[in-house]
Amino acid sequence: MASGELGRQPSFHDPRDLTPFRGAQVYAPVRGFGRRLARRVSGRVRAPKLRRAAGRPERLVHAAVFGTDEPERLILAARAYPGWSGLCYVLAGLHAYRAHQHAQAAELLARGLNGTSEPAAAAFAAEYLRGLSHWIEVAEGVEVEVRFSEESVCLALAHSLREIGRPEDALTALAPLPPSLPAALASCRLAEVLGRPLDVVAWTAGLTNRDDLAAALLVLRARALRSLGRRGDAGTALREALRRRRTSFAVKNAAATERALLMLGVGRRTVRPWKAAQGGPTPGELRRADDSEAREAWLRDFERLTGDRG
Repeated sequence: MASGELGRQPSFHDPRDLTPFRGAQVYAPVRGFGRRLARRVSGRVRAPKLRRAAGRPERLVHAAVFGTDEPERLILAARAYPGWSGLCYVLAGLHAYRAHQHAQAAELLARGLNGTSEPAAAAFAAEYLRGLSHWIEVAEGVEVEVRFSEESVCLALAHSLREIGRPEDALTALAPLPPSLPAALASCRLAEVLGRPLDVVAWTAGLTNRDDLAAALLVLRARALRSLGRRGDAGTALREALRRRRTSFAVKNAAATERALLMLGVGRRTVRPWKAAQGGPTPGELRRADDSEAREAWLRDFERLTGDRG
């Protein structure tokens, strides 16, 4: 997606009262693994009771969705009943996504979005899949719980495409989604991967820290501003990310790290080039001099201690 298409890119302003998003989780990559795995498993729900007059396609899909995590049964159902292929491939792709099979998930989800679903399949989804939800990663260390909907499918597809090295296609998959913070966070992370900091800055203009997702998005904004050399604006974004007291510790840690990199970059650009221009010592010479002084001081202290003992 080029910068000229910013007017059609969904922003983070979501005017809806009801959304398919049920919650968000920000975690450290290592410490949050067990909790993350538990939450993925908890995305399964108790199977709703199937009506008595259900046809064979409904019974097959119902058993494949709520009775197993294997996508193969849904793929066979899609081939046996072409009118149900769109729904079956989407559900099979979500099964593969939960199992971290991102290459298979990307193929199945894309096939399901391009497939067809007859009215009976749509009625089945509305009646039996309303309580089904999935934890979907929108950026590294950030997951959202999404009810079964177009947004859950597109966000899972975008994540799988990003994992298999297709960020351009992943950004295209997010384009039709309505405005929301999860979609904006996923889009900005993909723009960062593609080296488009101007897009990240444009898509996050006016953002405030109202929850953990917004704080994580502010960290991405600060990173993009720093790469553009706009250090003052980057510092402002980081202060906003750290402003709210109840912000997740993982986001605060990322913001503090980004602030340290920002300060380090300022010192490197302002002090060292001036010394080099004045004909002073190089950074390597200064470092070696500091190491030599530290060793001499340690030897003097050691000699004084050994002399006192003698």
